[in-house]
Amino acid sequence: MFVAALFASSFTGASAQVKEFGWHDKSVTPYIASQLDPRFSFMLYIPKGYQENGTEKCELLVLVHGTERRPDVYIEHMREFADKNRVILLAPLFPINTHGRQDLENYKLVEYKATRYDLILLSMADETASKYRLAGNTFFMHGFSGGGHFTHRFFYLHPHRLRAVSIGAPGLVTLIDNTSDWWVGTRDLYRRFNVKMNLDAMRGVSVHMVVGAEDTDEWNEPITRDSEYWMGEGVKGADYNTTGKNRIERLATLKTNYEQHGIKVSMDTVPAADHDETKLFPAVRKFLEGELAK
Repeated sequence: MFVAALFASSFTGASAQVKEFGWHDKSVTPYIASQLDPRFSFMLYIPKGYQENGTEKCELLVLVHGTERRPDVYIEHMREFADKNRVILLAPLFPINTHGRQDLENYKLVEYKATRYDLILLSMADETASKYRLAGNTFFMHGFSGGGHFTHRFFYLHPHRLRAVSIGAPGLVTLIDNTSDWWVGTRDLYRRFNVKMNLDAMRGVSVHMVVGAEDTDEWNEPITRDSEYWMGEGVKGADYNTTGKNRIERLATLKTNYEQHGIKVSMDTVPAADHDETKLFPAVRKFLEGELAK
């Protein structure tokens, strides 16, 4: 009997889960260096009541910052949404000067000087999944401005990892176009990224576009040789205004392009909003809540 009791006691102790999370694993985390490339980091928000040794599984929402690089703003504005809808937030930080100069545009075109920002982001999502219980292998994504650049281009490469995507006010857009090379079109997608466009998978992702009704600034200067968007002399489409004179028109062109390829799009033009992500968050939250309810 003594031996049986000792065995039972030992078994119970061995099977008990040890709590290892500290304060920095809960709520708003500090910035976490990517294990794939520590030049880049990410911040998480873990919803209230998440139990380290519980059974609850959460959805993952990735929030991609704009040129100003303030992931904390996105986390702060989406915390209540995350608590209500049981969503873990992941906000990457893609800083400037990771390539030894003022590389302000670096992440927006997905690849910059052999750095694949899409793969870095996927590694961050996988790191999160290794530590927290996620509902599946797919996630939601929203990006604004520079993040809108990145988000719609990430969609071309990895639709199989996305449940829904919200594209907010990108400055320039890449169209689904097999007659033009990246970044204007997608003709050289396989050569550049070793990825083939999967339109069937893209049609299975819910797509949202959002822009402020007063986001009407125009860029009338040409793209110059020192710009990351320079594609060569006289390349068709490689200028600021080919797809529209402002962000509203460019996003509308992208919407039409998607619909021509069988991709359904919902679009919000937010009244009294200029180029300010905080004014677009209500429309983003409404879209995402509708998707989570499906």
